[in-house]
Amino acid sequence: MAILVRRMISQRTFRLSVLGLGLLSVGGCLVLEQLGWDNRGPTFSHRTHVEVEELECIDCHLWYEDRQEPGFPRLKACMLCHEDFDEEAQPEARAAAFYEDGKYMVSRVNALDLEVSFSHIEHAPDEESCADCHEAVIESDDVRPWMAVTMGACVKCHEATGEPVACDSCHEEIRADTPPRTHDGGWDQFHGLGVRNNSQLTIDRCDMCHEESTCTSCHQETLPRNHNNYWRQRAHGLTASLDRQNCSACHTPNYCDRCHTTAQPQTHNGLWGSTKNTHCFSCHTSGAQQSCSTCHINGAPSHQLAPPKPPGHIASSDCRSCHLIMQHVDNGTDCNSCHN
Repeated sequence: MAILVRRMISQRTFRLSVLGLGLLSVGGCLVLEQLGWDNRGPTFSHRTHVEVEELECIDCHLWYEDRQEPGFPRLKACMLCHEDFDEEAQPEARAAAFYEDGKYMVSRVNALDLEVSFSHIEHAPDEESCADCHEAVIESDDVRPWMAVTMGACVKCHEATGEPVACDSCHEEIRADTPPRTHDGGWDQFHGLGVRNNSQLTIDRCDMCHEESTCTSCHQETLPRNHNNYWRQRAHGLTASLDRQNCSACHTPNYCDRCHTTAQPQTHNGLWGSTKNTHCFSCHTSGAQQSCSTCHINGAPSHQLAPPKPPGHIASSDCRSCHLIMQHVDNGTDCNSCHN
């Protein structure tokens, strides 16, 4: 009966896990779609059209000289070439697969935000200029988000050509004194993750607007949200032992030493150091630990009272062959660490 119950619980757990994964997958697809990363439409190969068929960019993007956007070809323009071989091509490779009601339907995964003011007319004065920004697209079989020109590349180009690099030269809303729309919600709590991971995404490039001194002055004046009283008393030591680099963003070693030399840890309660010596278990249960030496650089005072070995005892002596009952906690480590 017990085996049957366990099997029923296991099957139920499995079904719930599968359902949960399914919901996560659906949710992930919806998020990616909202972010503009959904590209479930037909795949267009620029490499085939440019390198193999030797078409020019202006053969398809007809309005690059006249409009702010270069535009996309109409179905009639594609059929000038596709009419001869579409009958033998797979349905997904036919020109009509890229259009719906006469409108080009492939997702623009690298479309600029409406807040950005950008003109192709000014940046592409001739047909040879397309490759300056879209070389990765020209050589691709599928346009992906990472092929978009980064803001850093734009800034470098502006600096090299003597063009202005101020925010208002390309942005309608963002200014040096106006934070981007991404700087809301939990940004102030989580932006450090991108900085520490050396992320090169524009959203994580603090140096685009801030000097290093700005970060330092802010971190010294504004406490992180988790720095509450519980954090001070119970949690910060564990975090410091796992990720000391995080603490050093604001605190110097002197800051830690100044507090730890005057305040005892919470573990040093009434039984700590009593005749029962319960504190010994912190080191003498699974091997010597380094936490005690953080404060006790020269060893704990009680350790200095350990009697020396009697005459005839050497470092390699088997102490436990005679000392069957120890008067203190013993984890089997070298007795010579205290008894010299």
